[in-house]
Amino acid sequence: MSQITFLASSKPFEIPDEIEEYNNRTVFEREEEAIYFSVQEVDEYWKEKINGLFSLPYIYEAHGVGNKLFLTYIEKCMELGDVLEIYQVPNQHAFENYKQRMEEHSEPIEVNVGSYTYRDTYGLYQLNAKKWLEELSHRNYITYYGITKFVKY
Repeated sequence: MSQITFLASSKPFEIPDEIEEYNNRTVFEREEEAIYFSVQEVDEYWKEKINGLFSLPYIYEAHGVGNKLFLTYIEKCMELGDVLEIYQVPNQHAFENYKQRMEEHSEPIEVNVGSYTYRDTYGLYQLNAKKWLEELSHRNYITYYGITKFVKY
């Protein structure tokens, strides 16, 4: 099984130095610390396959959006007006099936980093402003059946 994750951004995406330094570490005290968050340009094959899925102009392949480094990015680096969209497929060889399921019965998620809200198909939830990242880390903020949108306003 080979998972693939796409990240679209409202502006060119850059990994901040703080996260890049963490990505380059080679020694960890605990196994849980051996994580990374990275983005790279999408190759031509995938550009064609994902055409029309995202509403944002800058599209990347991402790794590590389900860990604390990504959550650190959205907390510390997203600026007012920024928008990110994420779509993850658990098996890239079955991409067409997942895409079709998503288009027919979409289950989008939206997280507003500015107002600490989480919205899915079941409703809108207010996250605690002091511990919203921890609360978000315990929710499904990535879905195989919809685009997850992170906004800050």
